Amino acid sequence: MTSDDLTARITQVEARLAQPTPPPLEGQASIPLDPIRHHAYTGDGGPCTTALFGERCAEPPGHHDLSLPSRPA
Repeated sequence: MTSDDLTARITQVEARLAQPTPPPLEGQASIPLDPIRHHAYTGDGGPCTTALFGERCAEPPGHHDLSLPSRPA
């Protein structure tokens, strides 16, 4: 893939991302995000020490789904 190909693909992606969000489909509904957990609690009983997107989670243990296996941060 040449640099011209990459530039063209990036330009296409940027153009698609710049388009407005389409309206919801008939019957489509949003769900609350609160019950969705994307990582397990890591810590010693204090705030979570998992690094997410360059920041520490810092939520208390009760905020997490403790049934997920812990992974090192």
